[in-house]
Amino acid sequence: MSNQDLYRSIFAACDCHLINLSGSNLAGSTDTFAGFELANLENTNWERALADRVVFRGANLRNANFTNAILSGSQFEGADVTGADFTDAIVDNAQRRLMCRKAKGVNPVTGVETRESLGC
Repeated sequence: MSNQDLYRSIFAACDCHLINLSGSNLAGSTDTFAGFELANLENTNWERALADRVVFRGANLRNANFTNAILSGSQFEGADVTGADFTDAIVDNAQRRLMCRKAKGVNPVTGVETRESLGC
């Protein structure tokens, strides 16, 4: 399912663990209460997505773009956020601090450093 145009799609309460959506466009999507544990979400676009209370534990989020996304209540334990851009995204402070411990890289699309976008 990689490289899909899922603009404004709805993944509410989706059990999407292990799914491969790498390279997909999820901008403007609604992803509340979804579970993306261990999913391959590398190079995905989540701009302006509503990803409230989403589980991204252990997911590959390398080079993902979460600019202006709402990520309140979402969990990122063990996720690889190398090169991800969280500019102006709403992220719980505890999760932001957790991601800052391992945050590195620069998003290849936006040119923004991951640590800078998280406010580390």
